[in-house]
Amino acid sequence: MLQCRLMTDDALIAGAAAPTRARRIASGAPLDVVWIIVTGVALVTSSMFDLIDLPAQRLRTGDAPLRIFVIGLPLVACVLAGVAARRRSELLAAAATGVLAPGIALAGSLSVSLFLDDDSAFADVGVAVSLTAALLGTVMIVRWFVYHPLSLVIDERRPMRPMSHGATGVGLVLVAVVMLTGIGDGVDVAWLGQTAAMLTVPAIVVGGTLFRTVASAVLVGSAAATQIVAVMVVKLERSEIALDSDLTLRTGAVGLVALAVAVVLAAGAAVRSAPDDAPSEVDDDESWRWSLDD
Repeated sequence: MLQCRLMTDDALIAGAAAPTRARRIASGAPLDVVWIIVTGVALVTSSMFDLIDLPAQRLRTGDAPLRIFVIGLPLVACVLAGVAARRRSELLAAAATGVLAPGIALAGSLSVSLFLDDDSAFADVGVAVSLTAALLGTVMIVRWFVYHPLSLVIDERRPMRPMSHGATGVGLVLVAVVMLTGIGDGVDVAWLGQTAAMLTVPAIVVGGTLFRTVASAVLVGSAAATQIVAVMVVKLERSEIALDSDLTLRTGAVGLVALAVAVVLAAGAAVRSAPDDAPSEVDDDESWRWSLDD
């Protein structure tokens, strides 16, 4: 007698032809962990090279106060990733992915602006290293959304719609804050590239809440909370840096409030989840149908 067995996530990894027990990586969480560790190491490596190295001016993301973005956050993310790998926890892997988001945004914004700016011919090798790290991080985030699709199981628990829609609105506010804060500097190719990198966390907030899964809610909350912490650490270490500076990802006071609201909504969405209501039955009134007697 044949017994029907439900296929687990381990058996559904894209491109996995070998039996589950024969694979070195047998579930989705370890794949996420690999990407987290690679991106974290790349960000830490980028902190060791100068973006600008002149007699009167020097800039390295690994120096205070920016070191929280490319050293502190990647180390925290790697620790979370290790725990996620041990427990095969998708939620911990999502949290670790979110922790890396502000560091990706900072490394990308600085390196892209220096790389594309016509007046930055003095840019050092750190620009290429930081740009590579940011690109790896971008691929990691895009891959997370691609390989964590919505389940087709009807009774899967999902975040409540009002909280998800509210967080989506907050994400759009964050997008507006980043774009409007920097538009006074003049719009050119370098500004566009820098702004695109700074929109990493707002894009995660918008995309994650539209995604409507518990894991995406954890990702959103982690990314938003981490950016708040990183910006406040930068302000404590160097009080003369404005909240709407490029070194604080143009967060501003409004952005901090919006990020805090996003954290609250994401936490509520992750905790208060339930299966969606079943679709209402269609009225199968046959009075309109054509028949041979007509």
